[in-house]
Amino acid sequence: MAELDFLDSLGISQQELSQPETAYEKLILDIANKVTEDFKEYISANVMNTGALMQSVVYMPTGAFSFEIQADQYYLFQDQGVNALPNVPGYNYKRPTVSGSAYSFRTPYVSANMAKAIQQWKGGSMSQAYATASSIKHHGLQPKHITENVMTDDVLNKIASDLATVTGLIFNVSFTKNTSTWQ
Repeated sequence: MAELDFLDSLGISQQELSQPETAYEKLILDIANKVTEDFKEYISANVMNTGALMQSVVYMPTGAFSFEIQADQYYLFQDQGVNALPNVPGYNYKRPTVSGSAYSFRTPYVSANMAKAIQQWKGGSMSQAYATASSIKHHGLQPKHITENVMTDDVLNKIASDLATVTGLIFNVSFTKNTSTWQ
């Protein structure tokens, strides 16, 4: 099979793609890299998981001067928490330690996938993983507030200040939490 080089056919070299076109684009790239690293560091220090969540955090360019931070869907549950199960007849446990989240456990039954994920995270036997998963469902997941702790007003003000320094313009920088498009 012939090796195709679509970039050459478009007149774009590899070197042109690897370097931002302007100082502004370089600054946006640097900001995106820094914000992504801040999310990863916060997750590593504050969220108990196998590391897959931290590794899933990436920035995606959405235009010449904008980007999105994306992560695995599990991010939503860690960020916002998950409500405990409602009272289920036949189960004797305290009610709930987590409430107010947009997410809730629906059944007291533990799926094999949940148990396997907990076993990979904590180690131990599958029966221990099922017991841990059952406890999590009955008590909920405490929210870690990742987004609010990483994208603080101070961070947004610093980004606006850096942009103003480079461009000479005054910026109003915002961070919109759009969880419906995250993958």
